[in-house]
Amino acid sequence: MQLDRTHVVIRLRSLSEIGDLALVMIRRYPSALLVGFALGALPWVILNAALLSWIPIQEASYGLEDEEALAEISRYCVWMAVLVVLQAPVAGVMTTLYLGQAVFEQRPTWSSVLSETKRQFWKWFYALAIKRLAVPAMIVVALRFEQPADPFFDGVLPIMVLITTALIRGGRPFLPEILLLEQCPLRSKSENVITAAKRSKSLHKPMSSELSGRFLAVAFILTWVFLSVLYSLVWARGIITGQWNWGLLTLLVLFPVALWAVAGLSVLIRMLSYLDTRIRLEGWEVELAVRAEAMRQFGEEAGLLPTPEQQVEPVQLAQVVSESDLATGEAITVTSELGS
Repeated sequence: MQLDRTHVVIRLRSLSEIGDLALVMIRRYPSALLVGFALGALPWVILNAALLSWIPIQEASYGLEDEEALAEISRYCVWMAVLVVLQAPVAGVMTTLYLGQAVFEQRPTWSSVLSETKRQFWKWFYALAIKRLAVPAMIVVALRFEQPADPFFDGVLPIMVLITTALIRGGRPFLPEILLLEQCPLRSKSENVITAAKRSKSLHKPMSSELSGRFLAVAFILTWVFLSVLYSLVWARGIITGQWNWGLLTLLVLFPVALWAVAGLSVLIRMLSYLDTRIRLEGWEVELAVRAEAMRQFGEEAGLLPTPEQQVEPVQLAQVVSESDLATGEAITVTSELGS
């Protein structure tokens, strides 16, 4: 393990550079999305289809051109978009773990990723799927199954959920990395243990304004990326089949595919932003160089820091990198071909 021989030059990056690097990561590690994110998203894709696909199917039987059909289709699109936004961090669990391990293991095995996903299941599922509203929103949609559109439940409520989600994620976006890569526990009886809440506060609070601004900028950009992907798929379908109307294929397949494709990209951008934040706050490039030299001189154990449970001073959180970062191969890098 050579901590100072990273695959990407460790330095501060602008938001545009992070976006570029995310695209390079897709090219270098396509399986992180094609396998990891696809497997993570599959259960949610099936559940979303079970909850919402009845709307376009039912309206298609009467025709999709009248005003009532337009209202129902709008309801379908809004709730599908809201659910995918809420579910994206949960679906990206395996992608995050895979890229984390890929730093020091050139090709981590999916068996190890699946094992780690199962080991931490209840922790990340509770924090990301329940507390961050993915499951509660699905329950609301399920209760409205085969009910007519309602201005509050299908108009006001989704907007309120999106605003709440933006406030939560805009201020504290890196909870998945804190749970999965740093492996901080959700709670502990000891005040000296670095819990996820303590670590989140130390990581997010110093950069809360910048993180909120980045969140809004990324959300705006990804919205346009989604529209580009969607209309590209519609165009390809029109060229192949000669049908340009928004039929069931577009609503039931192309629309969710475009949403999930952009959701996968958002997972990569969030992870790279997390790494950039740690470099800005903790001088990670200096620390890795020092730890790498210590490991060469005195053995691998000399470069390891205590786990979150072994830390004794919560006030030192901003300077701490836990041993679990190395155990799971937490990433500031992707591959040697990526350069700077």
